[in-house]
Amino acid sequence: MTAPQSTLTTNSNLYEQDFYLWIETTAKQLKAGKFAEVDLENLIEEIESMGRSEKRALESNLVVLLMHLLKYKYQPEKRSKSWLSTIFEHRRRLNKHFQDSPK
Repeated sequence: MTAPQSTLTTNSNLYEQDFYLWIETTAKQLKAGKFAEVDLENLIEEIESMGRSEKRALESNLVVLLMHLLKYKYQPEKRSKSWLSTIFEHRRRLNKHFQDSPK
């Protein structure tokens, strides 16, 4: 059972015109089991994009943490509360990431 082409075209147009409404519509279709009506092309694109964003955020937090740890260790004369604050914040972010996605 496939959805009429007009439904697929409408969903694809919705993605371009009103992203938030497209998300709501797609979620409703998935929950209702109306898989043939789902705009798969754009849904796949969004899922892949989310994965890349998560990876970039993880890498960024690791880089910032490592840089500040190295600076803190090897530049003791320049240590500041802001460095400690940054170290604690990026450790917190990384801990949260690994709790949410342990693998």
